[in-house]
Amino acid sequence: MKKILFEDLTLISSRQNLRFKEWNRLNSIQGVKKHGKFLVEGLRACLTAIEHNSEIETILLSNDRIGAHIFENISTIPNLNNLGYNELFRISPDLFNSVADAKNPQGIILIVKKTEPKDFAVWLEQKIKSSEQHPLRIALLDQLADPGNVGTIIRTADAFNFSGIILSEGTADPYNPKVMRSTMGSLLALDLLKSESYLELSDLAKQYKLPILISDLDGQHLAEYKRKQNESGFILVIGNEAHGISEQLKQIADKSLTIPMPGKAESLNAAIAFGIMAYHLANIERNY
Repeated sequence: MKKILFEDLTLISSRQNLRFKEWNRLNSIQGVKKHGKFLVEGLRACLTAIEHNSEIETILLSNDRIGAHIFENISTIPNLNNLGYNELFRISPDLFNSVADAKNPQGIILIVKKTEPKDFAVWLEQKIKSSEQHPLRIALLDQLADPGNVGTIIRTADAFNFSGIILSEGTADPYNPKVMRSTMGSLLALDLLKSESYLELSDLAKQYKLPILISDLDGQHLAEYKRKQNESGFILVIGNEAHGISEQLKQIADKSLTIPMPGKAESLNAAIAFGIMAYHLANIERNY
């Protein structure tokens, strides 16, 4: 079979092209919801999507030297062998920049199909049976409204080896382009999860020995918290930027933790608080 060259790829250069019009709508949350697809931008984020077998529908390459160079390198990646000739396109630099949400696009954009959140109960059972990752680290975002905070927390969770993210109702859509940009591709490395109710969440947490930990100004000093030997991991909850943790979650929490602040600020940004707690909890586990 003849090797496909960069110049062989279909070039799209007209703003009237129907494919371009659809792609161009995906840099808005309305477009993502309507078409059930989202953009992955930048080489690092795109490689993460490929590594984790995201359902890639289309690859867009800027019709310039950068796009050609990227094409030569990604064409050897085994995970992309199932993509046909009709799913790769060259796109003129002005149109490419229009589709891109980033200020300085890097020559490649993936169009990826959205995936539905996995059922928490089923996911837990599969994880425990496979012994795929122990201990389990799970983040629960409780009505976090700011896309930047949600994206940063997802990226931080990936950095500290979390495997799942539960997004409560009222939390910013993870496929919001602002969230995606903040995650730097980390959303594609984690499982999105859903739980039917906080009652189910509490029951499952007890069943699988996953303490529910919340951040609270009146909680135990973070540095004093020690994990029990029989615990399989934890669920770390971060609450709404303005109102904190909901009362329902406070009632089912196993432990309230506080980050001591010797300075004058009354509280921390939600994403910063998550990062501090995730780092400390990861260090506790390394000491076992």
